[in-house]
Amino acid sequence: MIPWFQWTTIPLGPVSIQVWGLMVALGIFLSSVIITRVAKKKGFSSELCYDAILWMILFGILFSRVFHVLFYDIGFYIANPFEIIQLWHGGLSSFGGIFGAGVGLFLFWKKRTLSTKQLLPFLDILSFGAVCGWIIARFGCFFIHDHLGKESNNFFLAMKTPGNGSRYDMALLEIIGMLPLAFVFVVFRKKKLFEGWFLAVLFVYYGCLRFVLDFWRVDTTYVGLTPAQYFAMVLVAIGGYMFVKRGSFRK
Repeated sequence: MIPWFQWTTIPLGPVSIQVWGLMVALGIFLSSVIITRVAKKKGFSSELCYDAILWMILFGILFSRVFHVLFYDIGFYIANPFEIIQLWHGGLSSFGGIFGAGVGLFLFWKKRTLSTKQLLPFLDILSFGAVCGWIIARFGCFFIHDHLGKESNNFFLAMKTPGNGSRYDMALLEIIGMLPLAFVFVVFRKKKLFEGWFLAVLFVYYGCLRFVLDFWRVDTTYVGLTPAQYFAMVLVAIGGYMFVKRGSFRK
């Protein structure tokens, strides 16, 4: 069983760096590097990539925080409104981030009056690069343990918690679950696939993964399902539609 530890800050003299924020920033940075390098090979400029990523980050953070506050712990934030802006304490919704990033990219694309034919290839590049950053950012959640799940005695996956209990750490389970997707993306990165393939696979895979994992979470439920499970079904539906519409391996 995984022994209990918690790594929340890195003291640097008079200041402390929040580990969660550091890992999220590192994940965003590495994803940006991967996205930019791959995009340049596909004919997209570095300037376009950096501008698009900036829009997606800003809207992604905004919507991920809004989703978390509204759907997961609204009572806590009503009682502690100042906590809403304290992002370094954790509390960002994955699906809010996906939605916000999509809104940011859409607005950016419209502002730059870019061709819609370029959008799916660019979304594929974003999907490919995002997986690495996603995994690294989840390590931030794992280090601070802000997503402890249900009690469990599973020797390999459960973590000892203060006291005599043991629980799943949902961030760790998601990291493990995302590794096969990262492997598949690396293997298929040079194959001729239909435009939107990486996006469709990401939506279907992550949607299914989160739908299953959330049964071990202790989040607020609505009609028996967590907010993330409802959003996960939407992702799977969109990804599945893309496969049906475009064909799984047709370019």
